[in-house]
Amino acid sequence: MKTHKASAKRFRVTGRGKIVRRRAGKQHLLGKKNTKRRKRLSKMVQVNKSDYNNVTGALPYLKVNRNAE
Repeated sequence: MKTHKASAKRFRVTGRGKIVRRRAGKQHLLGKKNTKRRKRLSKMVQVNKSDYNNVTGALPYLKVNRNAE
């Protein structure tokens, strides 16, 4: 199976096996967003469990721990 390269650039796996992604909304129009909001948008966030099948389908070689909290 091939890895979907666009997905490989957007997702990564933590040491405990969780899939994380960047938050949307930090590319442009940042002048109207306050500092607290911009900092919050900078942080990585865990992918929802309901989306794990979609991500692992695109990235078949990820070492994912499905039991991780």
